[in-house]
Amino acid sequence: MGCHSVIIIGAGISAAKVLAENGVTDIVILEASDRIGGRIRMEEFGDIAIEIGAGWVAGVGGKTSNPVWELANQSSLRTCFSDYSNARYNIYDQSGKIIPRELAAASYHRAVNSAIQELKNLGNVF
Repeated sequence: MGCHSVIIIGAGISAAKVLAENGVTDIVILEASDRIGGRIRMEEFGDIAIEIGAGWVAGVGGKTSNPVWELANQSSLRTCFSDYSNARYNIYDQSGKIIPRELAAASYHRAVNSAIQELKNLGNVF
């Protein structure tokens, strides 16, 4: 495998599509399994095929409603809303010290912006 402009880890089909629509064609997708779909997969159950593995619906309560959530409600499925808005997480540096959340977020945004600028400089995107 040679040098690529973009490497997507995990079958990021949507990300690859957006990049391709914006002129990036030198993309490689790395996937750990022999299929795409993440935790959702099809299994035979008796004489029917069912999708298993989706234990929760993400993105509920945003600006637009998640269509999977709407479908679950319309189908009268039993649901439970989990509010993790106050959940705490820690990011550690190599010495084991906690990096303040704001500093970690700023570092992440700088890295993403730097990568985007590098792609722009290469003339591959945007």
